[in-house]
Amino acid sequence: MVASAVIFVLYLLVLVAIGVITYLRAKSYSDYTLAGRSNNKWVTAISAESSDMSGWLLMGLPGSAYAAGFASIWIIIGLIFGTMFNWIFIANRLRVATEVYNAFSITEYFEKRVNDKTGSVALCAGIAIIVFMIINSSAEIIGSGKLLNATFGLDYSVGIVVGLIIVVLYTFLGGYMAVSWSNLFQGTLMFFALLFVPVAVLVQMGGYGPAIESLYQQAPGFFQFLNGETRFFPALSIILGGLGVGLCYFGMVHVSTCFMAIKDPSEIKDSTFIATTWVSISTFGAVIIGMLGAYLFPNIADPEQVFFAMGSTYFPPYLLGLFASAVMAAILSSVSAYVIVAAAAFGANIIKKYARDIDEKKVVNLERFAVVVIALLAFLMSLKSDLVFTVALLAAAGLGSSFGPLVIFSLYSKHVNKTGAIASIIVGLVTVIIWYYSGMSNYLYELIPGFIASCLALLLGTKLSGGADQETIAVYESFITKLKKKGAN
Repeated sequence: MVASAVIFVLYLLVLVAIGVITYLRAKSYSDYTLAGRSNNKWVTAISAESSDMSGWLLMGLPGSAYAAGFASIWIIIGLIFGTMFNWIFIANRLRVATEVYNAFSITEYFEKRVNDKTGSVALCAGIAIIVFMIINSSAEIIGSGKLLNATFGLDYSVGIVVGLIIVVLYTFLGGYMAVSWSNLFQGTLMFFALLFVPVAVLVQMGGYGPAIESLYQQAPGFFQFLNGETRFFPALSIILGGLGVGLCYFGMVHVSTCFMAIKDPSEIKDSTFIATTWVSISTFGAVIIGMLGAYLFPNIADPEQVFFAMGSTYFPPYLLGLFASAVMAAILSSVSAYVIVAAAAFGANIIKKYARDIDEKKVVNLERFAVVVIALLAFLMSLKSDLVFTVALLAAAGLGSSFGPLVIFSLYSKHVNKTGAIASIIVGLVTVIIWYYSGMSNYLYELIPGFIASCLALLLGTKLSGGADQETIAVYESFITKLKKKGAN
């Protein structure tokens, strides 16, 4: 226990050191909010995916695979193709667009893209981002409590406080620059843990034969892609629920921020390959851990702790500390991204909009204050412990529905205006919440109706309000011209 605790503390100290170093470098508003657009292809790719995947990659996804078996394949497909399409069709365009529109946050981009001089689009987007980032952060903080309870026996409430203090500290100090570099470190740790653990356990087990035979005898449906479901609509719900996860990506504004922060847009092609490889191997590793866990720990109380159970059973104490660090890395990489994006939305939409004469240094300090407040609100939500997987999927659905259609249409169509943007955000958000709390999510993942409703609201809102004005179209066409000059898709 002492060895594992020492390794875990060393990991936390590395994060604090990154916060201190980036604090000394992050001087301007651009540095704090967008890392000064200085990230290389490795930082961009791994930071994006580690912040995207979050604690559910080592907790929620293994827990889901523990219960669903081969039916988890639909989630894997949704994650891999959602990641790949987001990088291929969104990353380069968004990086160039935010440079053309001189935007340092996603909400600032939305506002300038539709030529909204009232600030209503940015304010609406900012509120939605803050709400869903608080929900997202609470899911991860729940994970930190479970982690420290399972690994070191700490009380759940103590565990979430420890996780909260660390993430607030380095994010408060270094902003998005600290988030980017810490996520490179943490994403690498997550990747090797998910690669090493299932392979090492299979070797110690002497292969997968006994596990397959035992699980098949207990539940033949475990090895069926629809988990034994033969009815049409329930089977369709399983497929769409998994594949639909891929739609989340277009609206994940914390991932979009990674695209905006890369230094050289020409490196995005390399980042696409790195990111897709990272996600493919990591998700397969997580699912294999969950399915092996169903054989090794059939009576575990909380399937989301199967990774910890595997680590403590099959590995020496010092490696347990390393695995605990990997799980905490998954958690903190996401919380830091959520918090800094929400703080940036606050800074861009509230401070810079309504306090026009304030200098950049004060804006950065107020964003630091916002980091603390947003993290505390997430902490209060996390006190009501729930499944990490459930909470994370709800927040992802909210982001995907509220912002996915707007991101896509803003980059590929000149016919987007303020009314359509606002309608898209509000309708997507409201549809997801109503669908989820009405219980309809038991039949169809709330993201799918939310995304469709948001698209329709954007198209109808834009059409009925007269479409985009000539100034908006002219700037969009200059963006397309620059895009072609750079040879982007």
